Amino acid sequence: MIVGGLSFDGIIFDLDGTLIDSGGIWQSVDEKFFSERKLKMPPDYPSAIAHLGFEKAAVYTKKRFHLEEAPEEIVREWENEVVDLYRNELLLKDGAEDFLRLAEKSGCALGIATAAQKNCYEPCLKRNGIAAFFSDIVDTTRYPSGKRSPEIYLDIAGKWGLSPSRVLVIEDILTALQSARAGGFLTCAIYEKTCKDEKEKRRIGDLYIESFRDLMKEAKEIQR
Repeated sequence: MIVGGLSFDGIIFDLDGTLIDSGGIWQSVDEKFFSERKLKMPPDYPSAIAHLGFEKAAVYTKKRFHLEEAPEEIVREWENEVVDLYRNELLLKDGAEDFLRLAEKSGCALGIATAAQKNCYEPCLKRNGIAAFFSDIVDTTRYPSGKRSPEIYLDIAGKWGLSPSRVLVIEDILTALQSARAGGFLTCAIYEKTCKDEKEKRRIGDLYIESFRDLMKEAKEIQR
């Protein structure tokens, strides 16, 4: 597939804030969590935990804010808040399904690298009708560094037998984009309204898009 002058044979998507319009949901969960403990949420907190997944994010949160709850209790609290939203409410980002259809038609391998847990992402993908597009869906549970390391992307590309230079990683978080770039991947930064790093994302991404409609436009222009 050729988009915006980049040629690639596989695409690895992030889920939250990239395929799924969930950025605002996480912010409200975080704000409620801190409010109930009469704590002020630091500006850097959402981006600090965005790539970690529930378990590692809970350990980080407990340690940073000296909370009495065990990480397992924090995880349960978060899960109670978000699982129902994933199962019943969260929708796709604009143009996501159309772009997936185009990418599948082009023969691209498609995968997901996510910090969300299976009980969240699986019903959400099925309800939104896009689960069948992906040959590999991998979460950060078994990756100690989350997306601070390119390991999760390298593992997916390895399953496909593709060099990182032939795989496009689409992410909304700066840390994840930096890791993918360090791993030798092509990168596409997607705008997310809750993100504070848009200027830097635009600088380091091989592509920067407001929505998947931008990729559709670039792909169609190349195909003519």
